[in-house]
Amino acid sequence: MGVPPSSNSRWKEIVTGKKTYTLKFLAAKILLGRLMRNVKADGSADNVSKAVAELHAIYTKNADNASAKEDLQTMFG
Repeated sequence: MGVPPSSNSRWKEIVTGKKTYTLKFLAAKILLGRLMRNVKADGSADNVSKAVAELHAIYTKNADNASAKEDLQTMFG
């Protein structure tokens, strides 16, 4: 499975905490925790978009990582 486009609404659901998953890719897990705190503090559309872009970028950069692939399968099935 490839990395779904950042325009996929699931990314927004993930960074806003509407959908939660147990992630295996440690770097993304740490990043997501920070992004969710930032979005909780400032839920503006611009801030959510930045968070989506950051999370999408880490998965795109690490698309060959086995844990990242597992996470994408879990989140986007």
